[in-house]
Amino acid sequence: MEIKAKSRFDLETIRALAHISIYKKSNPKRKVTARLAISIIILMITIVISFVDDIEVITLYFIFLFVLIIGMDCFMYFGLPKIQYKALAKMKNAENEFIFYDNELKAFTKSESYNGEAKIEYSLFVKVYETSKYFFLYQTNNQAFIIDKATIVDGTVEEIRNKFSSFLKKKYIICKY
Repeated sequence: MEIKAKSRFDLETIRALAHISIYKKSNPKRKVTARLAISIIILMITIVISFVDDIEVITLYFIFLFVLIIGMDCFMYFGLPKIQYKALAKMKNAENEFIFYDNELKAFTKSESYNGEAKIEYSLFVKVYETSKYFFLYQTNNQAFIIDKATIVDGTVEEIRNKFSSFLKKKYIICKY
């Protein structure tokens, strides 16, 4: 039985890949919101303490530290995906087609300057993450296929999930977002 799916290296897809790489199983929006809220609360407490006490140098260091943390969180969530998308160069908007067989996956990539084909056994994947919209199939720790669940035809998400979970066991990770 063949199950087919597609994906495209557009900004939304690359953003999802960047977020899964950074935040792993955690919901990126919740994680960033929580960290920002905690950082802002601590920043406000530090500012209030600086008005009450005369510990200016230490207070300035803490203020600088929390502004830096807030800036880094915002950069990781908003800026990094855009940079990664721009770095794709000729692979921007490349189209990927996938065919799932019983023991292997065939992937076809088409872009303006590249056409490629790969055949990979399910057991060779390093890990697979599943979110509500995508499957992220890691061939190495830094290289992944992205499958848009909305494009699956001739099969179901559950069938794909069963294939990967039976081959990968603990390396198959379902994210709750």
